[in-house]
Amino acid sequence: MATVVASRTIVDILKDDMQQPQNRYLNSPLVRLITSGRLPRAAIKDYAVLRWPFQAHADLAMMISHAAFLRGDDAGHLLENAFDEILRPTGEGDHPSLWVQFALAVGGTRAELDAAAASPLPEVLGFSKTMTYYCRRSAEEGLASWFADEDQLPEVHGATALALRKYYGYRDDVIEYFLEHVRADLTHSDAAEAMLVSYCHTPDAIQRGRRAGNLTLWAWREMHDGILRELRKRHSF
Repeated sequence: MATVVASRTIVDILKDDMQQPQNRYLNSPLVRLITSGRLPRAAIKDYAVLRWPFQAHADLAMMISHAAFLRGDDAGHLLENAFDEILRPTGEGDHPSLWVQFALAVGGTRAELDAAAASPLPEVLGFSKTMTYYCRRSAEEGLASWFADEDQLPEVHGATALALRKYYGYRDDVIEYFLEHVRADLTHSDAAEAMLVSYCHTPDAIQRGRRAGNLTLWAWREMHDGILRELRKRHSF
């Protein structure tokens, strides 16, 4: 990796990394198909089912294992984020339930979701495993992994929600998963930046955080590329 300039924080560095074309979530071929309305409507259901294992395998250990490395109130801030993501009571706005709601509304069945969770695409499982790996290693790596992912989610999920409404005609209650991610991740942003900088303030810590962030970006892209490959097989487009 390139030498880090001392005056730049880990947030500055990761934000620059995210602007690289290969790291831009909106540049993902699958996202571009959805946001332009060019993904066949029949493939929306399979997209929802095939991506479900990420939510199904995003367990508590994945979400908060790096809390063990945090100081004082920082662990509490992490738990607040975790509550918004996966610890709300089932059916009360937790992200897994919202994804199931989306998948069922676009034509998926609970049997299909169960089958996908039991036998996920390797690329989909790989994303959750990548984040779990870094969250278990250190504060700076866990925080950087989550920051790299969540910083782009309001943009990409907002664009996806608009496209699902405009081109595919889905109501807001169907696409609530995407809308909720926009709301939740925007509120988490400032606190996440401050916490990340506080733990990644030495050259070694910045290097570890940058590596974790970039590999998380790669794993997210791989997840969506893997889903797209499967969709092309099934729908011949």
